[in-house]
Amino acid sequence: MIIAADDQEGLMSVVEAEALFDTGNRHDERGAFDAAVAAFDACAALVPDNTAVLVNLANTLVKAERFGEAAAAYRRYLALVPGDVDRWFALGNALRQAGSLIEAVGAYVQCLRLAPSFGPCHVNLAGSLRALGVLDQAQIMAEAAVELMPRDVDALACLAGLLYDQGAFEAAVGWYGQALAVAPGHAGVLSSLANALQGAGRLDAALVVHERAYATAPDQADYRYNRALSLLAAGDYERGWAEHEWRLRRTRMMNAAIDRGEAWDGGSLAGRTILLHAEQGFGDTIQFVRYAPMVARLGARVVLEVPAPLVRLMGSVAGVAQVVPRGEAAPAYDTHCALMSLPWRFGTVMATIPAAIPYLAADGRAVADAVIGPLAGRPEDRRPLVGLVWAGGTHLDDMDSHLIDRRRSIPAAALAPLGAVDRVRFVSLQKPAAMMPGFDMIDPMPWVEDFADTAAVIAQLDLVVAVDTAVAHLAGAMGKPVWLLSRYDGCWRWGDRQSDTPWYPQMRIFRQAAPLDWDGVIGAVVTALSGWAVSGGSGG
Repeated sequence: MIIAADDQEGLMSVVEAEALFDTGNRHDERGAFDAAVAAFDACAALVPDNTAVLVNLANTLVKAERFGEAAAAYRRYLALVPGDVDRWFALGNALRQAGSLIEAVGAYVQCLRLAPSFGPCHVNLAGSLRALGVLDQAQIMAEAAVELMPRDVDALACLAGLLYDQGAFEAAVGWYGQALAVAPGHAGVLSSLANALQGAGRLDAALVVHERAYATAPDQADYRYNRALSLLAAGDYERGWAEHEWRLRRTRMMNAAIDRGEAWDGGSLAGRTILLHAEQGFGDTIQFVRYAPMVARLGARVVLEVPAPLVRLMGSVAGVAQVVPRGEAAPAYDTHCALMSLPWRFGTVMATIPAAIPYLAADGRAVADAVIGPLAGRPEDRRPLVGLVWAGGTHLDDMDSHLIDRRRSIPAAALAPLGAVDRVRFVSLQKPAAMMPGFDMIDPMPWVEDFADTAAVIAQLDLVVAVDTAVAHLAGAMGKPVWLLSRYDGCWRWGDRQSDTPWYPQMRIFRQAAPLDWDGVIGAVVTALSGWAVSGGSGG
């Protein structure tokens, strides 16, 4: 009997509840989780305070990936049994899976109040804090987990990952190494170790470890994608582009190709309409739209789908018949291709990177003329105009991207010496509009609405100095001299240690000599910029 009954009516309810409970268990054992949930739910309606029913209901909702409902069921149980450590942990896990990270942190904290030595809870709390961007506290939790469970792979990998996030790549390598000593064939740790080795500037070693991860889990899309980025960074485009196609099998990127019909297989496009669609960031779209004219030359009518802020700018690309904003209905087409798949389709290697620069142009909108032109034209101030971007955007909805933004952005204190270069006039290209204290700077960005407006501003500049953002790509695509300020763990597209790139012949790369070392980069830029201004500000 599930509960005791004092009368006939109560006895009937108990009998019915027991039957539903048994039915739910049978469905659960067969993997029919939704049917099991229905039975447990009906049972809970009859015996709402029965803890066994509530636990089974919550656990089965987790198996059915109905995490929000599972959290509600765990809460009902914990209202009756508030001291159950395992259920507080399960509640935290369900909330985390449901995306309710702040509530998950609260559940984990309560779990640790009841059981301070519960190591797995420290690990999951660290992961939730990391997803919220609270890295210092996350690292404290991960360190506690490692102290409690020194041979636990999840704890070791969690701490390693947090060190990686903060640019401590060599330390991350060491902790991933300890995790591998515990589990030598762990493909996830191998892939993460390879990423950390690349971040530490040890690309050759990273490639070796990627091969081990590939041999261990050849069908895992995330690991294959990581391997692709290392191959591309090493300049092995022949293998790298083919491997890069695995990105489309990753959960985070699959939407780029869902429900689009037949993908272009590289065959004839004569007389056909092809939809080329952006899939990642603004900078990626700007970099790879250079392939659109090549597709048009194959006889295709090219329709380009891009995020709305790029629509007007992309109207300047040769061979593009129509540009549509992402999210709006596209016209009829025969086939489609993601922009970042075009290098693979065209067999691009380092020597054949299409570099017909410029391939983007300002469309003549009056923003630059109205804001910069009069200042640049003042007879008392004819200094060269230098566009400046010192920070990436924020991506709180994607913590991996957000943490890269933190590493690629320059703090005010580190950037300050650049403001002392008085032979140039700085122009902010920072969006959202922002001014750097202590800089003599023109700021047209409050009037800038999209990338076409930004292009109109860039068209009047003599040089662009930027961290690795879409603006650096835009200036490069327009043929402007660009000085790229690259973090130590720079993006694959800028190669390994080179100071130039075939993607943008007018680009010069200033790289950190050590992780997070912006002082060295800014010092080199100050020296170079001073010399450039003395020479009259010509070239890059």
